[in-house]
Amino acid sequence: MERGPGRGGTGVRPVDLRDYADFRRGPASCVRVFASDHLAVDLWCIEPGASTGVLHHPDQDIAYTVIGGRSWFVTDDGEVGLDPLGALLVPADTIHGIDNRLADPLIVLAATSPPGSAQEDAASDDAAALAAAVHLDPDRPNPLRRAIETLLGNRRSD
Repeated sequence: MERGPGRGGTGVRPVDLRDYADFRRGPASCVRVFASDHLAVDLWCIEPGASTGVLHHPDQDIAYTVIGGRSWFVTDDGEVGLDPLGALLVPADTIHGIDNRLADPLIVLAATSPPGSAQEDAASDDAAALAAAVHLDPDRPNPLRRAIETLLGNRRSD
C-alpha cells in the first residue's frame, strides 16, 4: 500500500493518535504526528487551566479539530468555543492561541500547510494499541478499493 516518498517516511502510514497524546511533556505540548512536503499533522495536548500561549504562523494555514475536551480559540477577532469534532480554520498570519478553561484535558489535532521544518516525533511502540485502532484487511471485498484500483489501472494504461 505504500506509495511515494514523503519527508516523514514513505507512503500511507496509519497511526493510533493515542500513541501521541502525551500530557507528561508539559501543560501544553505539541507533538508532530506526520509531515510531508505539503502538510503536517500535529497533536496538541493541553492540561486543564493551561493554554498554548500566543501562536503566529505568518506563512501557514492551520485547520484545528477538537478531539477531546472543550476548547477556546482566541484571536484578535474574538473567541470561538469548540466541542469535540468541532473544527476551525486559522488563515496564515493570524495571531491566535488555544485555551483549556475546563477541568478535563484537551486534545486538538492541527493540520498545517505548508508544514514548516519540524520533524516527526516518535510514537510508542505498542503494536497492540495500533492494532486496536487501525484495521487493515486487504482480502475483504471493498467497492472503494476496486474503484481505486480501476482508476489506477486506467492511469497506468494512458
